[in-house]
Amino acid sequence: MSQKHVTTTLTLERLWQFSLQYYSVREVKEACLSLQNNFHGNVNLLLLLKWLDEEKLTFAEHDWPTVSDCLSSSETLLHSYRELRRKLKLSVPETLYREALQFELQLEKQQQSDLVHCIANLSLATTDTPALAARYCRHLGAEHLGRIFSKPIEPFSSKS
Repeated sequence: MSQKHVTTTLTLERLWQFSLQYYSVREVKEACLSLQNNFHGNVNLLLLLKWLDEEKLTFAEHDWPTVSDCLSSSETLLHSYRELRRKLKLSVPETLYREALQFELQLEKQQQSDLVHCIANLSLATTDTPALAARYCRHLGAEHLGRIFSKPIEPFSSKS
C-alpha cells in the first residue's frame, strides 16, 4: 500500500450508480442478499468496499471501526423498516408494497450518503492488491462470497 494520501472521486451519485449497475448482475445480487440475510452483513458497506477495490484504493487498518460506526445511525432504522416491509408483503396491495420498496431504497441511499461522507474524512491510499470487499466477507465468516466480490467487474452492458 502506498503511504501517499490520494483524493477520491467518490460522490453519492457515483456510488449509487455503481451500486445499481453492479447489483443488477444476478450472481452479485444473490451474493449480496446472502451476505445480508445469512451473515448479517451490510450490503451498502460491501458495495462501497467493492467500489474502492475497483478504484484500487484502501484505508488504514485502524479506520475499520470508523467506517463501521458511520452505519450505526442508519442501520437500525433500515433493518427495522426492512422487517416491517417483509411482513406487509402478503397483506397490502401490490402498489403499496412497491411504494414501501421505493422508500426502503431512499433509506439505502441515505446510508450510502453516510458512507461517502465517512470515506471523505479518511486518508485513502492506492493499493496494487485491492481486497476490502473480500476482507469484509472474511470478517463475517462468508469467505465463499468474498470470492464473488473479488472478481473484476466486467464492462456493463444493456443486457445485464
